Amino acid sequence: MNLLLMLPSTIRLTLPMLFGSLGIVLCAQTGVIFMAMEGALLGSGFVATYVCYLSGNALLGELAAVGFGMMYSAILSFFINRCSGNHVVCSIGFNFISLGATTVLMQPAFGNTGFSPNVTKLPLVQLPVIGEQSVNLFLILAAIVGVWLLLFRTNWGLRARAIGENPGAADSLGVRVTKYRLEAMLICGVLAGIGGAELTLGQMGFFARNMTANMGFLSYSAVVFAGYSPLMVVITTLVLGFFDAFQMNAQLLVNIPSEFLLTLPYVVTILSLALFGSHRAPAMFGKNYSRGEA
Repeated sequence: MNLLLMLPSTIRLTLPMLFGSLGIVLCAQTGVIFMAMEGALLGSGFVATYVCYLSGNALLGELAAVGFGMMYSAILSFFINRCSGNHVVCSIGFNFISLGATTVLMQPAFGNTGFSPNVTKLPLVQLPVIGEQSVNLFLILAAIVGVWLLLFRTNWGLRARAIGENPGAADSLGVRVTKYRLEAMLICGVLAGIGGAELTLGQMGFFARNMTANMGFLSYSAVVFAGYSPLMVVITTLVLGFFDAFQMNAQLLVNIPSEFLLTLPYVVTILSLALFGSHRAPAMFGKNYSRGEA
């Protein structure tokens, strides 16, 4: 098996996951556990496909997906930041809502309960070594640099990271904790929207029920594996993307049950978290804050 030939498929499989992981990193730095990426990617992919199906315009579909991602994150932010809901419980609830809603809406939207019709895909670019990729490759490069600069080279990032460590101290200095957490989640929603659109319009050209297949949870695992770093997460998502591409190619070349090979990315994830997943999260990670608390 020529590993270099797997590079194009590795990049393609990594892109949606990396968009999600960058958004999760932003939220984590403010202390928010965003475990709702599975539902965000799935719902965004559905909206992108439906709008593209109606309009015939893939770019319009991606913009609609971004809008959905922001709305999804804003509503989740309300339950977490305004209602002091448990981050994990709220996130998992949103994942189930997204799965249920997209399943129920398949028939009225597309006239089919399993797959949508094929739709117009996003423009593709041919590049050396990594082959044919969607134009979202340029957006992910911009997002990697942008998220790092935002977190470590701006006043916004300094305040956001301070909230993740000690929201009480940040609040006492006039930093609006809920506002910054909401903003981080909205940016996460934008990235999730692009990731969902990349999966459906950039790669597949259709929507299928539950097509994310735990990609959102892998995105979260990649963030933990990367120590909540926006640069290291690029490497960890590429590793997971490589093993996903490897299992797909291995099914065609070796006489091993496909069910076993399908577990490979998840086995790698579990081993990685067990061996390298002890990185320190922000001190207030997953903890709610109300003004006046110490």
